[in-house]
Amino acid sequence: MSIVSLSDLLAGARPDTHCVALKDHRQITLARLRADVSHNAQRLSARSIRHGAVVCEGGYWFLVGVLALVKIGADVILPPNSRAGTLRGLAHELDVLLTDSGVGEVANGVVLESSETEAAPMRFDVANSRIDFFTSGSTGEMKRVAKSLTLFEREAAVLEQMWGAELGDAPVFGTVTHQHVFGMTFRIMWPLLAGRPYHSEFHVAWEPLLAALNGPAMIVSSPAQLTRLAGLAPVAPANRPRIVVTGGAPLPPDAAIEAREVFGCIPTEFFGSTEVGAVAWRRGVTQPALWQPLPTVEVASAADGVLMLRSPHASPDVSGDGWCEQSDRISFAPDGRFLLEGRIDRVVKIEGKRVSLQRLEHEIATLAWVEEAAVVRLGDRRAYLGAVVKLSAAGNTEIHRLGKFRFERMLRRELSLTEDLSVLPRRWRFVDSMPMDGLGKRRVSDVAALLERTA
Repeated sequence: MSIVSLSDLLAGARPDTHCVALKDHRQITLARLRADVSHNAQRLSARSIRHGAVVCEGGYWFLVGVLALVKIGADVILPPNSRAGTLRGLAHELDVLLTDSGVGEVANGVVLESSETEAAPMRFDVANSRIDFFTSGSTGEMKRVAKSLTLFEREAAVLEQMWGAELGDAPVFGTVTHQHVFGMTFRIMWPLLAGRPYHSEFHVAWEPLLAALNGPAMIVSSPAQLTRLAGLAPVAPANRPRIVVTGGAPLPPDAAIEAREVFGCIPTEFFGSTEVGAVAWRRGVTQPALWQPLPTVEVASAADGVLMLRSPHASPDVSGDGWCEQSDRISFAPDGRFLLEGRIDRVVKIEGKRVSLQRLEHEIATLAWVEEAAVVRLGDRRAYLGAVVKLSAAGNTEIHRLGKFRFERMLRRELSLTEDLSVLPRRWRFVDSMPMDGLGKRRVSDVAALLERTA
């Protein structure tokens, strides 16, 4: 397959009968997409709209809403979710909210409509488009990031260069929302520009997605969802996906192995961010798993080991079209691949001592009673640490035998063999599963909220 620009696609670079999306078991053609974009843009052009938001359950209407706003020259805002509080917080800067379902009590809400007539080929200004995403990173604090459709075109071009031949004309399924940059890039923009149909629905459960497979496909998922494959039967050879892609957080090696048993292939992981897009990729289960930069991305290490990069699909807000510093430390292998060694914002000072939260998490997780751990800084005037811990089978046995208080003292005693007692966690919370967002990221705010409930 070959990439075409969005402007050329809507101007007729592919036949009107070309299938761009699949919705409710029906094909949606390029002619239908063009007609729906034109119709909804005309509806909006009668209003004075400078900033519009799009919140859609389906990926097809999401695309229509984004393109209709770009067509009339409006900035696009993509709220991370459709919760009432999120939308109320943005209401003061929105002239319209486009959706594919009822708008309820939302002010300026407009439901997207299907056109009853055809539309001529169209062109519009992609370069000057602005799409605002929201990212929380590891902290949970929301940050706005501006991108253009041109950046998505550049990213799709390198992805197609790398994996287009492997994918062929395989349709795209997804378990991640298009409201975030990873879902929009991999579920919608890449297949759209490469000429592959994408399924409008994103699945929150595996069973309906697997039931819908009808031949080779591409599946876009997240680490959080790929750790929930237990109990699923292996996909029949004729329906095995050609590629399973994931991003947002590292995929645990045991989840990669389980995914291979179910899908017949090891997931391809992508490392990147909302600000800079995809940076590097890897596919494997051996440790340590090294990252291979994409051919269009230049990666370097600053004197203190901090990741520096230059990418043609990074937001100008962070790159300024040049090198930009990230929040990760890396080390290079001789072949140019790199190892992630933790975030620079995860070093805190406790009792006058600098503590690496990542290193402490590793120390806790190496104990026989622990499967996984998350450590955060707590307290305002006097800082201390708290730990959320998922116990191993041996740990569950031991905590029931000793009780929580004595079990915590045992953990601290073991850790004191390698760590100063003054910096060990003072508050503990034991859970069946670790808190993660929809992409499998662990946010400081979620971990802290669990610990605060133990006070």
